[in-house]
Parts: sequence; structure tokens; C-alpha cells
Amino acid sequence: MTPNSQADRNEALIRGIQMQYVESSHGTYLWIHSETSMRTLNSSPWGGGFGSYKGIMNRQVDMLYNEADPIGEMHDFMTVEGLNPLEAAGMLTAAIVNHVGFCSMTWEQDEEVPNLEPLQVCVWATVGLGNKARAGAELPASSLYPGTINTIVVINGKLTDAAMVNAVITATEAKSAALQALNVHVGDLPATGTTTDAVVIAATDRGPLYAYAGTATRLGYLIGRTVYEAILASCQLSAKTP
Repeated sequence: MTPNSQADRNEALIRGIQMQYVESSHGTYLWIHSETSMRTLNSSPWGGGFGSYKGIMNRQVDMLYNEADPIGEMHDFMTVEGLNPLEAAGMLTAAIVNHVGFCSMTWEQDEEVPNLEPLQVCVWATVGLGNKARAGAELPASSLYPGTINTIVVINGKLTDAAMVNAVITATEAKSAALQALNVHVGDLPATGTTTDAVVIAATDRGPLYAYAGTATRLGYLIGRTVYEAILASCQLSAKTP
């Protein structure tokens, strides 16, 4: 169960999952695509809430991005890129998406059960700390802009609704733990994230059904470890760029 290096972002991907870094004349983004529809839970407006999508976009925008109709604008962007907006969830960030941190971990299933899908978690994270924050602390409205820490968690498995929500909690705890390890502060207190963080949980809907995703479970353990490592990797990549 060793996490893979972020140096090879296509290493040890879940079967049927691909990630592309795209620089087009219209913009820059990460595109994670599945051969089959994934069950998703997304905190962003583009494909927000529970859904079923083949693609997940993490799109880089200007820090001053302020569209009057962001849903329509994202729909148009996907369309000009030749993508089907009805088959994709999306998120925005002012962070440099090429500084994506990647981590993948697998927990092999019982060898006595043949052809059982392995429990595998892949995470992509992009980190921008220009609007770092601490949940519960007071912040001025001027600090609210696209920044941010975007986390995409893809799980090879079936999850109940409760487990999907539980996965969001575990991923968020791991993100905050990574920021603590990096000694990121807001004033004298540790930061817990940024003002505009987003997370997508996506499940392939293959293999066993998981009812829980807390830190005491195998699934939760993998989510926690991969999110933590991906956050650290993205920050390391950003630190290497002058």
C-alpha cells in the first residue's frame, strides 16, 4: 500500500480512468475521464450534489474571475472544448493546475474470492494558498475569490449515500492535517483550508458496497492517506516554481 510518486501522474490509475493536462487556446485544465459513468458527490455548482458523470474538470481561471452566469460560462467552455457538459462535473481554481499532486493506493481484496475488484483510491489535488482560512474564524468578504484547494477523489468501489458524505469528511480532515504538517497558518492559528475549497468524490460503482468511509475503515484509511500525500505533493511542486 505504498503511495505512488506524483512524478508520473498516470501511474497506477484505476482501470478505465484517465487523466489529461490540457492547454488549449480557450484555457488550461485537468480532465479526468472514465470509460463508464461514475457516481459523484460534488461541492461545486457545476454538476453539484449527487450525480452521474464520465468526466471531471479542474479548470484554471484568473484570480479575478467573476462571471455573472458561471454555470452558463462553464457550459460554453466545455462545449468549445468538444466535451459534453451533460457528462461532466467541474470545478474552478486560480491555482496552477499543472502543479497537481497525485497519489494512488490499493488495498487488495480477499484472495479466496476470485475476480473481486480491488479497493483503490486515486486523488488529484491542486493547492493555492492565496486565500487561506481557518473554519470558524472571521474573514472579510474581500478574501472570497476562486483560489483554492481542489480535491478529486476517485474510488474503485460502490458507496452508499452515507459513505459518499463520510468520504467528504475524511478527505477534508486529511486536507487540514496536511496544511498543519506544512505549517500553514492564519495569523497565529493553523489554517484548515481556503475560503473557496472544493471536493469531488467519484465512485466507479464496481466491486463491493461500502457503507462507511471514516478513518477507522479501509476505505477511509486510503482516502486519508492519498488526500494527505496529494496535498503535500502539490505544495512541493508549487514551491519549486519561482
